[in-house]
Amino acid sequence: MQIDVRRTGGIAGTTRSWRVDTDACDDPGAWSDLVGALPRDAVPAPDPSVRDDFTWTITVERTTVTIPGSRLDGPWAALVTRVRTEGTPA
Repeated sequence: MQIDVRRTGGIAGTTRSWRVDTDACDDPGAWSDLVGALPRDAVPAPDPSVRDDFTWTITVERTTVTIPGSRLDGPWAALVTRVRTEGTPA
């Protein structure tokens, strides 16, 4: 399974990306568990009171969600952290 994470925005307006192919990892089952725990029914809306917030765009296979940085938490935050730690900068 291919997972792509892209962070845009912030004060400098820069874009950074990371990518991981879970099939090439030592523990594809742990990745599947992490992806299986993602809440896909409700993605938080941006908070207009947060200036210069990051925007996270996360693609898991063919599903893409966009989450404001100030609202990135729970399983989505865990996935982003793991991809950034173990993935390859893209």
